Amino acid sequence: MSTFMKTDLTKSRPMIEVKEAGKMYGNHRALHAVDWQVTEGEWWGVVGPNGSGKSTLLQLLAGTEHPNDGSIQIDGRDISSYTRKDLSRMIAVLQQDGLPAISYPVREVVEMGRYPYQNWLGKEPSDGAAVVDKVLEELGLSDLAERPLDALSGGQRQRVALAKVMAQEPRLLLLDEPTTFLDIKYQLQFMELLSAWRQKNHITIVAVLHDLNLAAQFCDHILALRDGTCVGSGTPHSLMTEENIREIFRVSPAMVNHPDNGLPQLLLRREKK
Repeated sequence: MSTFMKTDLTKSRPMIEVKEAGKMYGNHRALHAVDWQVTEGEWWGVVGPNGSGKSTLLQLLAGTEHPNDGSIQIDGRDISSYTRKDLSRMIAVLQQDGLPAISYPVREVVEMGRYPYQNWLGKEPSDGAAVVDKVLEELGLSDLAERPLDALSGGQRQRVALAKVMAQEPRLLLLDEPTTFLDIKYQLQFMELLSAWRQKNHITIVAVLHDLNLAAQFCDHILALRDGTCVGSGTPHSLMTEENIREIFRVSPAMVNHPDNGLPQLLLRREKK
């Protein structure tokens, strides 16, 4: 594979440092000695075929799984040195299925994002209600605040899921295929909401994405995995070439430039019979 242009990480301190990280599940090695750094404020997309280790890497970053080899550092400290509550004040995770269709009102669901700041009595020293009000307004959910979650559409529920993690006020947001169950309108809306939140609050985002075109449009940098190994990292322009996409995904691509911004976009060629 061609040599990828690496990101300049000297501009500010790393938020994430992955050093020779490996992960085993029984006899299966899910990750092989991954080295990677994410600078505070960046948006990284993580791409690769199914089974390439993307979700495993995200679980290591969230602290829900631990590496068998190497280390994961968050904000200059080994992730194992943080308490679970400390991590939840710093890191929020949004899974691909968002929130289940439960009967809780939207506001109560969003308020769950304030749990890391509450004491054992469920109280917090700061005005969490004001944070929730602000998030509901920013995402256009104020009029739905008393509606039960199971009365909302899939796109609306994913917006509520985003509101819940926004109310958590994280510095690092981890997303595992957040647009998988959304139609193209809501995929774009969701990514635009993320982009606006990131720019306003300077949060760091790591998103596992299947849609390479969305990754190119929104992410600063892309990390590519295959068979548990890092096979490339760089900007969308440097990573998303026909040669690289062919080798990573074993498909026949045709790359074009987006007419508005010149970013690479992927077209697929049918296999010749």
